[in-house]
Amino acid sequence: MRYGIIGLGAIAPFFLEAVERCPDSTLAGVCDLDSAKTEPLAKQGTPAFTDYRDLLAAGVCDAVIITLPNHAHAEAAIAALEAGVAVCCEKPLAVGSAEANRMAAAAERTGMTLFTAFHRRYNRHLTDLREALPEDRSQISQVTIRYHENILEHIGGDRWYLDAERCGGGCLIDNGPNALDMAHVLVGSLTLTGTRLSDIRSGIEYVAELDLVSADGVPVRVELDWALTTGETKDVVVQLVDGTVLRADMLEGFTAFKSSLRHEYDGILADFRSQVAAQRASCGTGIEIVGLVEEAYALGRKEAGHRRSKLPTLTRLVRLLFHTSESRGMTLSEWGTRCISKGEIHELVTTTDRPRTPGDRIDAVGFLGFVEFQEGTVIALGDEVKLADDRLIGTVAGFDECHFPNHYNIIIESDRLWTADSAGVEPLDEVRFAEL
Repeated sequence: MRYGIIGLGAIAPFFLEAVERCPDSTLAGVCDLDSAKTEPLAKQGTPAFTDYRDLLAAGVCDAVIITLPNHAHAEAAIAALEAGVAVCCEKPLAVGSAEANRMAAAAERTGMTLFTAFHRRYNRHLTDLREALPEDRSQISQVTIRYHENILEHIGGDRWYLDAERCGGGCLIDNGPNALDMAHVLVGSLTLTGTRLSDIRSGIEYVAELDLVSADGVPVRVELDWALTTGETKDVVVQLVDGTVLRADMLEGFTAFKSSLRHEYDGILADFRSQVAAQRASCGTGIEIVGLVEEAYALGRKEAGHRRSKLPTLTRLVRLLFHTSESRGMTLSEWGTRCISKGEIHELVTTTDRPRTPGDRIDAVGFLGFVEFQEGTVIALGDEVKLADDRLIGTVAGFDECHFPNHYNIIIESDRLWTADSAGVEPLDEVRFAEL
């Protein structure tokens, strides 16, 4: 099989290595907008492209592996299917059911294979756990899946993971598909019963908790977390009615970072090749998982609209500031939340930069002023900041500590650089912080 790989980001190396290990497989082409990523492979003789349509038109591939940002999966996959090329698409298949259904329709129309790559389903510990489960699933009282990590340790230079528009969300759409597919492997089709999204940062959830039930009535709990300080936990706990507890740690025995992925991505290619050989157009559980994630977002956002974890916080401007800078050189601190006591005074700094990672430099800034907090609170990433007339200044992107312990600079991500002049505020005017 001649493979082309579209997108050479953080996931691509695992596919590249798997293709190299796979018998009767050849890397026939690579594609990325960044020619610096394709150049090393081009020097080894692999045809390189910056437009996937040119790769498809070259006719060098029997199949393509798509590892693009999530929002770009559908168009690239449909183009490949219509070119008579089988598609192995990194999870999630798409960011929503409408796009996933378009992809599936193209697969049915062309008769080409459309395959979703859920790598954790091939983990040997999960396979062993599935074999150890009682055939009568009613003997299972609870399944709990944990997928916890520090997302910044996993994305390399792929900043799109932290962009809600390109990723489609946060941990729910990134880690959720693998965790949900693991549950599907163990107990079959699932129905969502509850969702909680929290630790919202610039519109992206870093924590999500899902409750589901299988067709056989088995309760399933999925816990997702992008916000570990360091390290990762990827495991499954199955409790049986008789009190027996069965476990599978996806990382057990794999001491090097991401080393478990080697055998998992080998499993992806083996399964994909078997689907192509059988001339199956179906994308398996890919569409079902997209639907569950979409439903979880809808339910989670609805619940968030009715249940807040904190009350809005009132502050009053005690000193106005009027200047901007394009080279301020502030630094995003490591803290995602800060506890504030009543009466504390902190500085509000707006920015059009998009700081995401601790240590990111913040240069383009506008100074709004110093505010006094009228009650104790916790300020968190993603909190909305509004003026008394309900104008939105922006959302909290984090904190800079260059003046601490005197005060924090509360960094507010916005579409413009606000100052006291441009905001039209006066001393004692209100500024409110509210959970998004």
